This record gives sequence, C-alpha cells and structure tokens, in this order.
Amino acid sequence: MKNQMILFDLDGTLLTSDNIVSPITENAIKDCKHKGYHIGFVTARSRSKKNIRLLDRLPYDFIAFYNGAEIYAKDHLIESNALPYKQAALMLLRLNKDFPDMIIDVHHEPWSYSSIREEICHMESGERKECSLNKLPNCDVQRIRLKSDSLTSIPLQNYMTIEGTFYHTTFGDAIIVHKNANKGHAAKRASELFGIPLTQMIAFGDDVNDIDMIKNVGIGVAMGNAIPLLKRTADYVTETNDCNGIAAWIYRHLINLK
Repeated sequence: MKNQMILFDLDGTLLTSDNIVSPITENAIKDCKHKGYHIGFVTARSRSKKNIRLLDRLPYDFIAFYNGAEIYAKDHLIESNALPYKQAALMLLRLNKDFPDMIIDVHHEPWSYSSIREEICHMESGERKECSLNKLPNCDVQRIRLKSDSLTSIPLQNYMTIEGTFYHTTFGDAIIVHKNANKGHAAKRASELFGIPLTQMIAFGDDVNDIDMIKNVGIGVAMGNAIPLLKRTADYVTETNDCNGIAAWIYRHLINLK
C-alpha cells in the first residue's frame, strides 16, 4: 500500500453547492483508494448521522470533526479536543453579559444550543428543550459560534480560556474552539496514526480554516472557489467544487486514465 494520504475538506471542497458528492468526485476518490492511497476527511461539521451519511459511499481511514475537536480512525475516537465545560460556561456568561445582543450557538455533544431560540436540541434524537445560557447541560464544548454586527471590534482574546482560541470566518462569524481543534493539528495526528510523513500527504481545501492543513502537508490544493489567501498558500489551484475540481486534479496529477 502507498505510504501516502489524501485529506479532503467537505463544504466548498468535496461537496458541491447542492451539498452532495458528485459521482465523478466519488469515483476519483475510490480510484485513489484502489491505488493504495489512505483517505481522510477533515471538516468543521459535527459527527451527526446526517453528516456521516454524506460520506456513506466513500472509503476513508481517518476523519476529524469540528476542524479537529474530535479525531477518528475509522469509527474509533482517537483524540478529543473539547473545551472543558466549566471554563466554557464562564466564558459564555461573560460574553453574554458584556454583549447581550450577540448571537451565540454552542455545540456541546450531544446537545446544541441556540441563543436565538433559547433552547437546546439533541443532535441525534431531535429533542428540543427550553434552555438559558446559564443552564447548559454539563458537557464539554466542541465549538462556539458568535454572530454580531460589531464582532470584529470585540477583543475576543480577552475572553478566551487557557485552552481556547478563535478565528473569524469569511461569513463574518467568530468560531471559538480548543487550541488543538484545527486542521493543521488534525493532519499531524493523521500522520502519526498512519506513520505517513506530512511530506507524503496531499490536502484539498477552500476556506480560512483549511490554511494550516494546506501549509503543513507536502502538497496543498486550493479549489477554484477558494478564498484568495488559500490560493496563494497552496501549491496548486484546481477547478471549483461545482466543476469536479478534486477529480480534475487527481486524474491530472495522481492517476493516469490513459
């Protein structure tokens, strides 16, 4: 088997704008697996049944959710990088007190919380309960999303826990996660788990949270729809996610169809 791995982001990369994996991309990934490449997915999404079903038809050896807050080899949890409940709860209460109009969403599996609806929702059963921010279930936190018109002017670094960090998305939101919940760290863990040097890994991405992963691996590929900074960081730029950019690059550089 090849001592190489290919890592794929999901939204804007593996998935089309219609939120599906195109048959052409699916076949390209299966061809890579058949040729001996290890396959991994690194996504900001949660490990819900809905998200797992998106990948049902694809072979993979490694998957990281919440950008690396939860890291799996196949279906086995290898590493959890969640924010401790008590630290996260205190931080959220401080933010809510100082910025009461801020919208706060929290993923603390198996629950997700929305300040707009003031409720928690069970991520698998769909059960919903009224809930305030100061009564969140005692569960460690995988991800916090903040939304506010004045978000860029808020000194979020002053609110971080010892283990927390944050970044701003291209949509203007702020994401707070554990300092190890990033795709660069996830790529390093995949390297350690499978004994594959980072220089022998290939990664595809499109957004700001893919930059660390793209920089850490041997070959970084930006989608045609990627943000300009990622395109400048990557070694290659391929077609967009809606034009089978992954398959185009694979058949151009890894697998000769002739």
